[in-house]
Amino acid sequence: MMKKFFIAGFILIEALAVSVHGQDNASLKTLKQAFHGKFLIGCADDLTSNNDAYQASIKAQYDIVTPENCMKPQSLHPSEDVYNFKTADAMLDWCQKNGLKVWGHTLGWHSQTPNWFFQAVNPKTEETQQPQQGQPPRRPGARPNFDPNAPRPTMDEMWARGIKGDLASKEVALERLEKHIKTVVGRYKGRIIGWDVFNESIADGGDGSTENLRNFSWYKVVGPEVLAKAFKWAHEADPKAKLYYNDYNIEQGAVQNKGKHASSMLLLKRLIKEGAPITGVGIQGHWHLDTNLADVEKAIENYASLGLKVSITELDVTATGENSGAFSVNQGDRKIPVENYIKQAEVYKKLFEIFMKHSKVIERVTFWGLSDTRSWRRGQDALLFDGELNPKPAYKAVIEASKAK
Repeated sequence: MMKKFFIAGFILIEALAVSVHGQDNASLKTLKQAFHGKFLIGCADDLTSNNDAYQASIKAQYDIVTPENCMKPQSLHPSEDVYNFKTADAMLDWCQKNGLKVWGHTLGWHSQTPNWFFQAVNPKTEETQQPQQGQPPRRPGARPNFDPNAPRPTMDEMWARGIKGDLASKEVALERLEKHIKTVVGRYKGRIIGWDVFNESIADGGDGSTENLRNFSWYKVVGPEVLAKAFKWAHEADPKAKLYYNDYNIEQGAVQNKGKHASSMLLLKRLIKEGAPITGVGIQGHWHLDTNLADVEKAIENYASLGLKVSITELDVTATGENSGAFSVNQGDRKIPVENYIKQAEVYKKLFEIFMKHSKVIERVTFWGLSDTRSWRRGQDALLFDGELNPKPAYKAVIEASKAK
């Protein structure tokens, strides 16, 4: 039976692929054509190492590009007096030249943010620490007595280890963040249509009774107030830009109003109450074959009930393995069964049918990457195109979903 099922599945997936490749180019819509007038279709990339085929694919398939890394604080603002705008500027110039919009990502985050934001003193050079008698020399910043078999440190432990000296005062940290936001948003005013103002503030594992914010980074040095302030500064720098809160797994628990979704509702209600000029919420959408689609739809409805727009900001659906959007994700078995691609197409189709149903609320659906080999989920074949940019069965399924009413 299994052998017959495998053969049948292989025939089906081949038929789907042929139907995509075999259609006349004039009749096969691109992604942005299929969803024109409903919501924007985007991809994530820094546009630094693409060949002609990838550049052509971006122009043909998408309305908007999110920078994958080059606008994150670590890349853009590595030290207090240094900004690296070269890659971001080049990306923006290319997009505007080719008729693509740009979404900014991200102004505030606990990750990929340099430690100087949080340190009382930011030395320009670090002296090599002298080893104790009988101990080998250490490189600057190395962890003493490292045990490879020790339990993996938590995120807050890793953050604390990177801080040198005392923490900055709340006032100093806020002053630095305000300058960063106003410098970056001000530079691209009128050229970037919106920003992920703060990213992934909610910790995993909560029961939904509180906002459950992370206990390090901005939330330790400043506290919960940092989010509303960041939104206000971004709005002052560009009053016309859309401003989003962005996070992963915040749809989980929506049907029962528990867990991370319940925490996200508490956070968003507070921001609105505090007068933060928030216009939308980004559900990242790092999903898998068994994602709870009822939670996805209910989350969209709940956020809309707050008067917010919604975007799916980092979409991928793994064809194998677990996928939470967090660290230590199981990359799965590289020998992916053919039936997984069929199931992946089904999941993508159902997701886009949900998005179409709520298209008055959905502003943007952005895929996080360009192909299965140009993706942070490489090895899990999570996108619509394979490594050669050939459309997979999931591509045709998404196009079919665009016909839903």
